[in-house]
Amino acid sequence: MSACPFHYSQYRSSAPELIDRFIDAFPLATLTSQVEGRFFSSHIPLLRDADGSLFGHVDGNNPQFRGISVLDCQIIFMGPSAYIPPKGYVSAQLPTWNYLAVHMQAQVRVSAEASRNLEILRRTAQRLATDEADYQVDSADPRVVANLSHILGLSVHPQTTEGRFKLSQDKTAQDALSALEWLQSQRLEKHHALMADLLSAAFTPLSH
Repeated sequence: MSACPFHYSQYRSSAPELIDRFIDAFPLATLTSQVEGRFFSSHIPLLRDADGSLFGHVDGNNPQFRGISVLDCQIIFMGPSAYIPPKGYVSAQLPTWNYLAVHMQAQVRVSAEASRNLEILRRTAQRLATDEADYQVDSADPRVVANLSHILGLSVHPQTTEGRFKLSQDKTAQDALSALEWLQSQRLEKHHALMADLLSAAFTPLSH
């Protein structure tokens, strides 16, 4: 477990099975590093390997990784989160914000080798497929051939890993379960208009 500047012990977890299951369920990670004195962050799905490392790939034009063979990153996997109001509890409680995350310090090795990166693409598609009919990588596919030279493969080697699972564990078991039900009930439907507007803006020419 990492030396965390501030976090209550009841929310911190070093249980490998729970952390592995969490990363499998929420593989989109934020990788942050320093490049020439500037902070860069990228959002990249990372998938676990049997030896404890993780793998993924990025666009070859990404300045965080372009021209770099090895770098150190702070990596955060984020899961669901929600504001828990007093009515989300059984007893009288103040509101709070509950969330699920895994923090990782890791060394990231960057590969421009086509054969290795093709294998990363293959394994990524296999891992994320939900049934036999889902997309699988075909090395003869012209789209794969055209894009393979434009990606970089990532091999992530964790140095410290810590779960930060804030689920009202400081409350009674009954209140904690009630808060969990509240968190699980917070769907994205109420944000449909916002997300639709964000998508629409991407297709709207900027005015000058």
